[in-house]
Amino acid sequence: MAINKNIIAQLPLFMGLSNNELNEIAQKVSFTQHHHKKGAAITRAGNRCASLITVANGTMEAETVADDNSYLLTENLHAVYMIEPDKVFGLEQRYRSTYRALTSCDTVEISKDSLLELIGKYLIMRINYLNIICRNTQMHEHNPWKAHPTDTKQAIVAFIKNRVKHPAGSKSLHIKMTDLADELSASRGAVSQALNTLAEQERIILRRGIIEIPALQLL
Repeated sequence: MAINKNIIAQLPLFMGLSNNELNEIAQKVSFTQHHHKKGAAITRAGNRCASLITVANGTMEAETVADDNSYLLTENLHAVYMIEPDKVFGLEQRYRSTYRALTSCDTVEISKDSLLELIGKYLIMRINYLNIICRNTQMHEHNPWKAHPTDTKQAIVAFIKNRVKHPAGSKSLHIKMTDLADELSASRGAVSQALNTLAEQERIILRRGIIEIPALQLL
């Protein structure tokens, strides 16, 4: 499908290309565009990643479930956002999370074959793609080496921050108190006290089985 060059010019993968290059890509490369209504699934965990999906506008929710299904984390992500670009290639080519539109969203998809052709032809696109993958990897690289939390409150904060896709914005952790205590190797009483302290400081909102974080960057 033909695409307006102004749309792809805003996407991270195409940053730095000249006007002539953008025109050529818009005319010759086939893109798939979708409009997602509020509440619609953009893609689901376990789906095969056969194309690179970029959310061009709107806000979506990412839901990630623990391997043992004992808890899940949801977070709000805003456009422009590339969905798991590391899953297009490599050993694991299925989405880790489920993505749903919180507002109406428009996505732009480019097939794996077209992506290979473009990053082979345009050096700047190859650099852009590598930078995106490297940035995502490096964001989590230091987590195992950070100082160990010295109290339960810090342990809860680290537990959440180590699992998010973006280190800011609204998050919700759906987990039982006993499961969180087990994950932290802490007593249920210590976890309850730490959560209540965070709630009193208005850094989280506690609901039955849910910990809401209005702004992770303030936690």
